[in-house]
Amino acid sequence: MDRKIRIGWRLVTLALLLVSVVIEIGAQESVQFAVDEEKTVTIQMDPYMELCRGTYEDHPSRTSQLFCWYDVRNAHSTLSPSKVEVVSNDPFVALFHGAVHDGEIAQLQALGDSHIKRSGPTNDSWLPVFYDNHQTYTVHEHDHPVVERLTRRIERMTGLSCDTAEDLKVIYNEVGAFKTSELDAIQTKEEYHRFAYAGNRMATVLFFFNDIAKGGYTIFPKLRISIRPQKGAAAFWYNLLDTGEANMNMKYSICPLQGDAKWTAKKVIHTRGNELRKPCHPSSAPKPKEA
Repeated sequence: MDRKIRIGWRLVTLALLLVSVVIEIGAQESVQFAVDEEKTVTIQMDPYMELCRGTYEDHPSRTSQLFCWYDVRNAHSTLSPSKVEVVSNDPFVALFHGAVHDGEIAQLQALGDSHIKRSGPTNDSWLPVFYDNHQTYTVHEHDHPVVERLTRRIERMTGLSCDTAEDLKVIYNEVGAFKTSELDAIQTKEEYHRFAYAGNRMATVLFFFNDIAKGGYTIFPKLRISIRPQKGAAAFWYNLLDTGEANMNMKYSICPLQGDAKWTAKKVIHTRGNELRKPCHPSSAPKPKEA
């Protein structure tokens, strides 16, 4: 009986110790605890913590292969080249700096004034009331010239056609907002039927409308990539493999927003109209199964 009581107290102590360790050293991937003199238990910490805090440091063997350049692939880019920062080579993930300007951001936000309801203190409580910490609205090219101008800019930056792309979705987040394990490639039969003409979701462009002091990172856990929101920048990545299948490594998450508000805009580009701009590679085709 005494031995069972001692084991029980040890388990309680272990639980309390684990809570304190998660708070103090949550950035570490694993911690070892000595439950008794004969056995050591290893507890894996949340791998998202370092990425969400922006403290993860990748190995120099990979970061040394990353680079930046001025993109001058077309006549317009010769006058105003895109500033491209490669975040990952394979799969390709990049940041386009200066992709959207302050005046354009203000115009896009003004288009959602009738849709967005911002939180604030009420008369009957000193606490702020969050109506909805994740709100979106969609803007079409015919709604305002700034939307059409942004679509043409996406085509120049990415080299892809937006003829079958989805409408621009503007996203407003407040404190506490987050999203986990999102993959923009089509996953359900309903989506396949809905986008039967446009094809699969080939690529994603995510604009950042403001800087964030804490939280709000866009992370790709399997790639160990963390993208900090930078005003005016746009993140770009492909959702599909060269075979046209969904790339499961491109699942991403939005880290919890710890302060301020966050504005982003998302444009998803489909495969139809881009068959010659980004063709499938025959060498990447699935190998036939042996009989």
